[in-house]
Amino acid sequence: MARRNQHSREALSALAVQAVRELVAEQGLARLSVRKVAERIGYTPGMLYHLFANQDELILHANAETLALLLAAMDRAAALPPADALRTMAHQYLGLAQEQAPLWQMVFSHRMQRAAPVPDWYRQRTAALFSRVEAQMARLCPGRDTDAVHVAARTLWSSVHGVCVLAVEDKLDVAGDVDPAAMLDSLIHHYLASWARGETS
Repeated sequence: MARRNQHSREALSALAVQAVRELVAEQGLARLSVRKVAERIGYTPGMLYHLFANQDELILHANAETLALLLAAMDRAAALPPADALRTMAHQYLGLAQEQAPLWQMVFSHRMQRAAPVPDWYRQRTAALFSRVEAQMARLCPGRDTDAVHVAARTLWSSVHGVCVLAVEDKLDVAGDVDPAAMLDSLIHHYLASWARGETS
C-alpha cells in the first residue's frame, strides 16, 4: 500500500469504501466498525472521520457501489423487448443476490443510526432502480398513466425482491425447494400478462 501522504482524499475514500465491502463480505455487517476499516487500510479512525461523517455514511457509499453494479446490469438489458428486459433484470438481481449475498443484504438491512434521514444523493440511487423498471412497464403498455406505472413497477419489483430474499436465506425449501429462477419467470410472466390486459393497476 502507498504511504499515507501519497493518497489523495478521493483515493483514500475509495480505499475505505472498498475495505467496508471486503469486511462485510468476510464477516457480515454486524461486525463492521470504523476501527476495523481504518486498520484494514492502515489509517487511524480519526482520519476516516475527516472523510465520512460516521459509519452510516461509509456504509451508504459501499451500498452505492452495489447499486451501481445492479444498475449497470439493468441498463445492459434495457434495449430488449420490455418483457424480456424485465425478466433479464430480475435474473441479474437474483444473480447479484446469490453471488454477493452479504453486500446485497447490506443494501436492504442497514438502518441509519438514531433514525437519521437518508441523504438525497442515496435516495436518488435507489429511485434509479425503480425508474428502470418503470420504463419497461411503460414500454409494455404505453397508454397507462404515470401513477399506475409507478405502483405496478414497485409491486412487481417488491415481489422479485421477496423471491431473492427467500433464495439467499435458503427459505425456499419450505415451498418444496423450487428453483428461484423458475419462480421469477413465473412471477414476471403472469404479472405482465395481467398488466397488459389491464387487470392490475
